Amino acid sequence: MTTPTPRPEPLGFGRCAKCPYLKTGTPEICFGCARKSFEALDADRCQVCDLPFKSRCKVCANPICNWDDRDFGWNYAAAMRSGILKSVLDAYKYQDKRGWALIFARVLVGFLNQEMGTFASFDLIVPSPTFVGEDGRAWDHTRAVILEASELDEDGVWPFDIEDPPAIIKTAATERMMGKKWKERDAIARGPLRDSLVVPRPDRIAGRDILVYDDIFTDGHTLNEVARALIRQGGAKSVCGVTLMRQPFGK
Repeated sequence: MTTPTPRPEPLGFGRCAKCPYLKTGTPEICFGCARKSFEALDADRCQVCDLPFKSRCKVCANPICNWDDRDFGWNYAAAMRSGILKSVLDAYKYQDKRGWALIFARVLVGFLNQEMGTFASFDLIVPSPTFVGEDGRAWDHTRAVILEASELDEDGVWPFDIEDPPAIIKTAATERMMGKKWKERDAIARGPLRDSLVVPRPDRIAGRDILVYDDIFTDGHTLNEVARALIRQGGAKSVCGVTLMRQPFGK
């Protein structure tokens, strides 16, 4: 009887460039490795935005969660924005380290697989739209992850949006919300961001449950506007979100 060759251990999230599974890894391997270094979400948290409750009253401190006219249902993040995950995502988005798209795609698919009961009912998984062009980004970092994730999902379990144009697009650059106060973020969302969002083909959206992928969830302003466009322009039945990270509120 031949003894099977032992599989090497992954090197740990953040060391992916030298890991033996860089080219041959699967969502199961990479997500299993990565979550060992992730800061997990608090068990006692808001079921809309994942924000930990600060008191026994179970009222979320995020104002959007208490809006009667909120357009998205909820957002579920894989981890908190901290440690090596924060550093790697910052390198991906702001230092042009585009190779991380594959690793993030493995983490995303691994997370979806782990939480199958939560995500299986969605009809389409779309990237949160990015404007590429003058005053915008040089490349579409959210769509890149979705395209890689679609390649990994060989059995077609997850309905990733890989069509061109995507289900929802952003037609103009808008001021970044990072570092802005809540009211400033709200003004950007309700003004320039809302005006920039377009659903090119409503027939792809109408009557369907849509899951929006993004890398970071902060308070829900962006997701709410994306959901608003998908519902009001495209006729979506419902919209929820999935993200790699949940930003600690107020930071």
